[in-house]
Amino acid sequence: MSRKSMVQLIVCMLVLSLCLPAGKEAAAAPGVRPVSVSGGSAHGIAAWSDGTVTGWGYNKNGQAGDGTSINQYIPKKVEGLSGIVQVAAAGSVSFALSKEGEVWGWGQDYSSYIQNDPLLPNQRRGGPVKLEGLQQIAFITTNGALGIAVTKDGTAILWYPSYDPPGVLPVQIRYLKLPAISGIKSALINGNDALFLTKDGSVKQMSIYHSYYNRIRLESDPVSIATLASSAITGMAASQGELFLLRSDGQVLRWNKGLQAPSAVAGLNNVYKLDTGFYRLYTLKRNGTLWKSDYSSGTLVKPIQIKKGIHISNIWGSSGAFGFAQDKDGTLLGWGDSFDTGLATGRGSATKDEAGYILAPVLQPLVFFVNGQPFSFYGSASVQDGKLYVPQTSVFKALGVQVSTSTSNPDPKPGNSRSTVWSFVYGDKTLQVKLSDPLEVSVNGKKSDREFTMNRLPDSTQLPLEVICELLGIGLQWNKVTGEVKLGN
Repeated sequence: MSRKSMVQLIVCMLVLSLCLPAGKEAAAAPGVRPVSVSGGSAHGIAAWSDGTVTGWGYNKNGQAGDGTSINQYIPKKVEGLSGIVQVAAAGSVSFALSKEGEVWGWGQDYSSYIQNDPLLPNQRRGGPVKLEGLQQIAFITTNGALGIAVTKDGTAILWYPSYDPPGVLPVQIRYLKLPAISGIKSALINGNDALFLTKDGSVKQMSIYHSYYNRIRLESDPVSIATLASSAITGMAASQGELFLLRSDGQVLRWNKGLQAPSAVAGLNNVYKLDTGFYRLYTLKRNGTLWKSDYSSGTLVKPIQIKKGIHISNIWGSSGAFGFAQDKDGTLLGWGDSFDTGLATGRGSATKDEAGYILAPVLQPLVFFVNGQPFSFYGSASVQDGKLYVPQTSVFKALGVQVSTSTSNPDPKPGNSRSTVWSFVYGDKTLQVKLSDPLEVSVNGKKSDREFTMNRLPDSTQLPLEVICELLGIGLQWNKVTGEVKLGN
């Protein structure tokens, strides 16, 4: 390399280092980027460039994929999956497509109950289930009840759970070939209809429900195909009966059964990609700006730009009131108008913009080490106001910390009331936290001014791990880029 080339290279590296945004502690691990993301009613799943899958959020049916029915506030790796190139979620189900063309499902109807688990007797769930009737698949989509798989030869297969016999998990899956349309690129389900985007840019509509017999159509039922657009369509998204099409010139079209043909949406041009949430349309413009439109009132309201000054390279939707975006540096962002469990951005860790919306990095999955050894637990950790919290049934036993609760003696000042007292015993130190007003913290009977905040999430009391370790003298190192949490001395 010549001296001139070397100087140019050094200058380029310096410029790049100055351009990298600060404060992206929750970004994906170096070199690993999201390739596909999807959200259900209140959970999210992501496929990464290394072929792994993470899940998080509301998890009562096992849809987060961690093997439990415990809500997961921080993403966890879905075990048993590799080489995944696409994910799809809706409602309380999740699906993953591998590069080999195989499909896996988990969540409602797919995750079996595991009885008599010694550590989690009533909340253990089975892992991903392979959908044996789907092979050589190139694309998948779901509405939470049904799914459509597009094969590598451009045809489609409808799949759905059968409840005969009832009460058995995972349920039997039925498959229905849809050979009437060929050359399919992608598909979606909108109400009782399947919509297909073909490789030549046309959009076809086909009913997948027999209204007279009140059932999903059979292969023997007559097929009626309608063409909604004949060419130039590059993307589509749908929710709650509304279909949105992206034309190659960047114009967004809207269609529902009250319209004879798709019509252009005013103000939505120069669009690069679109997706939907619950009565929401998300659009990414070619200049990297992110926009949101509501249509819960039946009228598509004027688009609102989300968080000005940030450059987005990709977006994904959900069946809930939130979505996901990828920053130009590869960071996966969650966004919405409330701190839903499906966001996994950490409560209090991000503020709303001038339009009232959150746009913040999805938290990095955590990997715990106790005294140098990898350690995992069933419950969910959380991050609140940038601080790390864990449930009682997590790392404390492995660290040798005895945790217990008791009730204080009557306090005459507030009318002889009693308070809950948490005790943490480690070696020769005893940390006690009296949940009075104000809260009282003491170590070996000596009062401490250290702030101690306990957070109660919908299914878990979360304890401030960093504060507890500090007061008990336990070492803690949390690498917010890699997600490694090293505990012990």
